[in-house]
Amino acid sequence: MQGFWLQISQRGREVLNRTFTTPLPHAELHLLPGRYRWQVQWFSTAGEVSEVASSDVVVADGDDVWTGIPWMGANDTNEYETTFDFHAGKTDQVELLVTTLGFGYVQINGHEVSQDILSYAGWTRTDRRVLYRTYEVTQLLNATAGGRLLVALGCGYRCDPKGRFPSYKDQPEGFHTDTVPKAFRLQLRINGQRVLHTGTPGAWRRRQGAVTLDSVYDGEVYNPRAVGPWMASEALPLAHGPRGTMVAASFPGVQVTRIDHPLSITQPADGVHVVDFGSNVAGVCQISVPQAATVTLKHGEVLQHSAMPLKKVDPSRVYFDNLRSAAANDTLVLDGPIQNWRPRFTYHGFRYVEVYGFPGQLTADLIQRLVMNTAVSDKVNVTLGDEVLQAIHMGSKGVQRSNLMQVPTDCPQRDERLGWMGDASLSAASLLAHWNYKSMVSAFVDSMVDELGADGSLPDVVPFQRFGGRPADLSWSAAFLENLWSLWQEGELKPAQTHWESVKAHVSKLRATYAAAGNITKLPQSYGDWCPPPRTPGSKTSEKPPAGFTSAASLMRSVRQAAELGTALGGSAAKDAEAMHDWHQSMLREFHAGYYNPVNQTYANGVMATYVLPLAIGAVPATEVPAVSRGLLKYIADHGNTWTGGIITVRFLFDVLHDIGAAATALSMLQKKDYPSYGYMYFNEYEPANESMWEVPDAPYQGPGMNSRAHHMYSSVGHYLTARVAGISLSQGHHVKMVVGQLDQVTASLGTDFGTVHFSWSRKPTLVVEVVVPVGIVAHLLVPVSDGSVIFRSCDMQCDDLRSHVDSGSGKYVRFSIPSGAHTLAAEISIASSGVASGELMV
Repeated sequence: MQGFWLQISQRGREVLNRTFTTPLPHAELHLLPGRYRWQVQWFSTAGEVSEVASSDVVVADGDDVWTGIPWMGANDTNEYETTFDFHAGKTDQVELLVTTLGFGYVQINGHEVSQDILSYAGWTRTDRRVLYRTYEVTQLLNATAGGRLLVALGCGYRCDPKGRFPSYKDQPEGFHTDTVPKAFRLQLRINGQRVLHTGTPGAWRRRQGAVTLDSVYDGEVYNPRAVGPWMASEALPLAHGPRGTMVAASFPGVQVTRIDHPLSITQPADGVHVVDFGSNVAGVCQISVPQAATVTLKHGEVLQHSAMPLKKVDPSRVYFDNLRSAAANDTLVLDGPIQNWRPRFTYHGFRYVEVYGFPGQLTADLIQRLVMNTAVSDKVNVTLGDEVLQAIHMGSKGVQRSNLMQVPTDCPQRDERLGWMGDASLSAASLLAHWNYKSMVSAFVDSMVDELGADGSLPDVVPFQRFGGRPADLSWSAAFLENLWSLWQEGELKPAQTHWESVKAHVSKLRATYAAAGNITKLPQSYGDWCPPPRTPGSKTSEKPPAGFTSAASLMRSVRQAAELGTALGGSAAKDAEAMHDWHQSMLREFHAGYYNPVNQTYANGVMATYVLPLAIGAVPATEVPAVSRGLLKYIADHGNTWTGGIITVRFLFDVLHDIGAAATALSMLQKKDYPSYGYMYFNEYEPANESMWEVPDAPYQGPGMNSRAHHMYSSVGHYLTARVAGISLSQGHHVKMVVGQLDQVTASLGTDFGTVHFSWSRKPTLVVEVVVPVGIVAHLLVPVSDGSVIFRSCDMQCDDLRSHVDSGSGKYVRFSIPSGAHTLAAEISIASSGVASGELMV
């Protein structure tokens, strides 16, 4: 970059308009809280000029902006209303600052203030931090008379009719009480001046709304006849409410991101319709009912089938047992027709819906599915020339989408839906590869720090609710450093800088755990290499490494990541990192000495995990890498060319194969359709998955105890498919690597802050590569030597100067530095007179 043009404006008034002729622009500019419009254009040293990019940016207030503003809420009502008579002029800016504990939404003059749904606050440990959001609402006001503001509230994760969440109790010191789970706090401001808030005297009234019951697990009951009269509402005392700091939310809210129509509707019994939406995702149904009736919608993932351990099977009906205690019911008690009703305080994970009591014939125009998730945008999209690989890619992305619900949850359908750290660790790289996830995961890391104990320990679940323990399994607490490290790989080092003291505290806890064990081979373990495939579907797990083996691998990886982050931060952090590095190297040697059998050239008990993990963490001395690699390949061949390890093994398996020069083996394993394999999820005879992934590899045969059909812990493979099979990856925010892989045809796109990178190749019959590189991106293309000589078909500069030789574990390549613009490269057949045989490299 050579320079920038930058313009900032607010409400049509220009605040800054300047051209910078340095690669790092710097301007002292004090911006008051509010909403600004930014426009920027980039100039390169080669004279290239980018498109003008623009965005709206909210400069957040500090915590003090909420000083003196109370909370409002009650245990016997769930709707609140106020009217106001002020209006805004053409140049005025009206903003709503709002947070809703639990779920909730706000309307002004009958219009939603935002597309965000479920909760404006997200889900945090509210004694540490409470998120709020700011919305521009000027256009919603009545031009002459102001209007009406309505707030509706639901439980979310703060209350539950069956007591599945902890009740909120008064604090021992007798203040900062938080005993009302459904509460909100808001203020309206015109040009930064507060004009209305939850403490405005005499402004508010409340009532019982039409929603008489709501539960994130059980669903919602809607009964218009239950609406009660309005009554005066007073704010809660200023001492009431969570004590956490008010923090502006930095990531998108949950939104409806797609509308699906039924694939089919059947009627297996009187009064029962079964609706099939064709894929298993998270969301709710929107339904129209033509007359008075009581209609119930019960949501499930699969139909019953003969492989299930059921006493009686009806293949025309939906299977609900794996929901456990979650009722997943939405009920309408209607005294008349209703159009396009949808629940507001729940969501479900489902493909199928059984609808009971619908008056008449339920048709596709009367019911739709609203797909819901945190509205992070797509980052990568690939089309792979293989149906199995494409199904896995879509399943990996789809199951992650269904679990992006303000925190990365484990599953969206049963009585859980929690921020399990093990899943967040395993999926970290693939989530960042698939989605513009950096702001969301940074906020999740903040929540991890909120849960950090005084001893540096972390729990298995964040926020720490319902399940798991403290201290976490070492492969679960690894999520903290795994996500900080993965953010750094994407070019985001600030989270590590912000939380460096917490990193040191956690590493101290890891050291204490190691010291208490006395040896790297004796570490504690709660879960380990979770959910490996049973040898026979439906039976018990048959293969696991020794207890503590995965803990050792995860601890050493965490310490290495901490050391690398400290080195990258520099200064005193780099000094801290020196001791971490030394400890890490010492543990690697101890691990090898404690687990390696030099006679058999295997680690521990010789199962798949004991080959994969030592190679993945660099514990195998260079002299032993060939033998251990051969052992892994033999183990795979002896076990049907498939994977036999659990979620931790599979997270690293394919990258390890790629790096030891066995990319073809990795690809053939991923292309399998028989059990056990990823492909089996999508091509089995009982319940082919779509846009999803199973929790257990033999899901059709297992009982309901732990058998989600939309669990993202195996979605770690998504990173391998995008970075290694499709061959496109981003690092440092602006470095893009493109590698032509083994498949005959691939199309890929990757979103960056500079624009979209396009990359595709086809071998029909010789290689043709198409690339589009935006200005500002440093792009490198690797083409296998085996594809023959490759040249630019058109180039406006000396492109031959941009190539070099590269060796990789997966083969030999010609490496091209690709300038910005659209380019085509093609393999050419050499002519005899050139003296170069066909297929050799020409440079």
